[in-house]
Amino acid sequence: MYSSANALRTLARSAVLPQMGSSMRCMSTQGLKGFSEHEKAAEDMYFTKEDQRNFNKLMAKIKKQSDQADSHAAAGVRAAELSALKPIVDKYNISQDDIDKIMAWKHTNY
Repeated sequence: MYSSANALRTLARSAVLPQMGSSMRCMSTQGLKGFSEHEKAAEDMYFTKEDQRNFNKLMAKIKKQSDQADSHAAAGVRAAELSALKPIVDKYNISQDDIDKIMAWKHTNY
């Protein structure tokens, strides 16, 4: 049985990667002489980063679609996020514009 992380990774690859042909893994390390562990580690790190970028794009797309489909729920989620963030940033006298930027950053990076 797949875990939820594996299922999301599979979904991300099937939804995003066909559009991005350059990020598909085409190199096989079996049977090649001289392919060092360092090169394999570098290749694995590259594809891990690519998977993360593609997953983030997919999650942003899903959030955008869900916000459009149910704007009332999206407004409730935003209000809950702001109420959790306000106590943390109030002591710094941050403007509303900066709070909006923090929220955008949160949804872009996490």
